[in-house]
Amino acid sequence: MRFIYTDLTCRLDALPWTGFHTRFVLALGITWVLDAFEVVIVSAVLKPMAKALQFTTQQASLMVSGFLIGAILGSLVFGYLADRFGRKKLFILTLLLYAGGTFLTGFANSFESAFFFRILAGAGLGGEFAAIQSAIDEFVPARHRGKVDGTITALWNLGSIMASLSALYLLKQFDEGFAWRIAFFIGGLLTLLIIYIRIYVPESPRWLISKGRLKEAEEIVKKVEREAGISPKVESCQIPVFEGSIWDATKLILTKYRWRFLFSASMSFTILTTYYGMITFLPLGLSKVYNLSSKQVSEVLFFGSVGGLIGGLVVAFLNDRVGRKVLGVSISGLSALAVFLFLLTDANPKVLYFLYSLIAFSFASVAYVIATEIYPSYIRAYAIGVLSVLGRLSGAFAPVLVIALANQDYRLGLLCISLFWLVGFFAFVIYAIKGKETKGMPIEQIS
Repeated sequence: MRFIYTDLTCRLDALPWTGFHTRFVLALGITWVLDAFEVVIVSAVLKPMAKALQFTTQQASLMVSGFLIGAILGSLVFGYLADRFGRKKLFILTLLLYAGGTFLTGFANSFESAFFFRILAGAGLGGEFAAIQSAIDEFVPARHRGKVDGTITALWNLGSIMASLSALYLLKQFDEGFAWRIAFFIGGLLTLLIIYIRIYVPESPRWLISKGRLKEAEEIVKKVEREAGISPKVESCQIPVFEGSIWDATKLILTKYRWRFLFSASMSFTILTTYYGMITFLPLGLSKVYNLSSKQVSEVLFFGSVGGLIGGLVVAFLNDRVGRKVLGVSISGLSALAVFLFLLTDANPKVLYFLYSLIAFSFASVAYVIATEIYPSYIRAYAIGVLSVLGRLSGAFAPVLVIALANQDYRLGLLCISLFWLVGFFAFVIYAIKGKETKGMPIEQIS
């Protein structure tokens, strides 16, 4: 591996927040909104969809798992391609794949066709996550990275709110047997509106530098500096240029960065098993305990999304003040306990789900931040892709396992989700003791 010396990365970190940063983050951060819309709309319309297409309970749970299987494939393949060919080239391709899969789900007439279209949509969104999370980490100044990454992650809940409200409206205005199809049509069409914005998003300067393309990186940095009205004078730093294959990148992650990989894999596992486990458990398990109709499930999801949005934004604000370690340990521990709120069968499920989500859905706003910032730019997208594969693979089996246990006793489903939370809790405790606090640190210094 060879090295080059440049001041471009330090100039990026020295810039003030500008209108460019806002447009950049909004154009790419919308992925989280889409991801949530996709997952929650499935949960919200899963009962009428399953009834219309005559799914068994296990086939219904596989609608979520199928999306995750696609995301696994997309994360790995497109994550590597993003490190090899650049972040920008993948932005539109993955978005088109997601839009197509979602739209076509509305035409599904059997379990097999619905499952296939869910895989297509998942592949597109899985690829989005790897390329876009890398680009955001690499463009945002270090002192803002924690709150920006955390806020973007919290916007997942905005997508969840949109999905819940859309489902409520559609289930009210249309027959349930047709309303679920309209929900998927809307999801696919909304995505197409974002493609126009993506055309104007520049390539990541840090990725260009890692490929030795200094001239192109210099032009992009100068453009941002002109908008900011300053040109910072900083020292040059050493940047590695990676020219290896996918196998070389894999060996690097599993050797030099193996402990960081184990920690970040635990974060991905915890976030996705607990989220997808609960989001499937609500319509297929808790709805029976609390005797909820399809419309009431959508209402509960809405309250949970509001709680998650509030909690996520608070945690995003605290990322660069309190730090990643304290927040991660506290939230994962409290979430493991909050699961058992649903033992209160006489309480209002909307209130319970709001309280649970306020705590639990805020965890991603700290866990994803630290899990993605601890890798160097030349393998970041691929590392995120691998992490997403492991997390989503875990998330794919979580709904099936949770529902299988809940079919015996719903309390076993709750216990299963709580145990998933403990994986993240103990991983964060170990990292808090052995790892470094990354708040405010430049990407190069961390990696």
